[in-house]
Amino acid sequence: MSYQKLFYLFTIFLFIKGNLLGQLGEKREKFPIHFGLQTRVVIPSNFLGAVETNLSDQGFSSSLKQKLGFSYGALVRADFTKNITIEGGINFIQRHFNASMTYTDSIEFIKDTNRLTFINYELPLTGIVKIQLGKSIFSMVGLGPAFTFKPTSVKLIDQPGGKHTFYHTGSVKKFGIDLNAQIGFEYRTKKSGFYYFGGSAKIPSSYLFNWGGKYSQQGSSNYLIDFAKVNGAFLSLDLRYYFPKIRNSGVQFKPGPIE
Repeated sequence: MSYQKLFYLFTIFLFIKGNLLGQLGEKREKFPIHFGLQTRVVIPSNFLGAVETNLSDQGFSSSLKQKLGFSYGALVRADFTKNITIEGGINFIQRHFNASMTYTDSIEFIKDTNRLTFINYELPLTGIVKIQLGKSIFSMVGLGPAFTFKPTSVKLIDQPGGKHTFYHTGSVKKFGIDLNAQIGFEYRTKKSGFYYFGGSAKIPSSYLFNWGGKYSQQGSSNYLIDFAKVNGAFLSLDLRYYFPKIRNSGVQFKPGPIE
């Protein structure tokens, strides 16, 4: 699964890179273009909103708690001035959740746990301000929108034994716009490329998915159900690498009269 998605992202990255290079031509010298790769550790934090979602209906209750996730993608950056940069790209984000559920009445107590994985894609567009701290070190802050795509909804069915069944579903809005903020430091070399380390925060404009839970018993038409919205905000630790500029060391063509 991961290798296939990585292949898709890398293919898109090469397509974007080839098209941009073809369109920019000589403008690359005026507005330098840099291509890079990014990986992130997705960290749920109550600072940006609740990381745990709870459902309850009489004797039925369940919780969904977000755990550490990860993200990776490709980036393209254009330097418009010494201090102003615009960056875009495509990222794959995978998040993990622990789900627990219980049902209790005067006779029985039923408990079960499960694990849920949720994925989405984003196209970030970030304006970056950079400040040179030394010969090769820069501090950088950025802010901008991210256009998101959630390809599928999610579903869990748990049967802890006997006549008991827990159903959970997460319905999504496939398209949305989030806000990304970032801060970090970059070490630059001419031969080896740029190395960036920093942190970022994602502030969504809507919920990640609408989480619903239901408990039922075999042979009974009665069931218990509840719904709640799952918060999609997170913090992350970011590591990026930008490729060095490669120039042709051979004979360069110089336009002139045809002899």
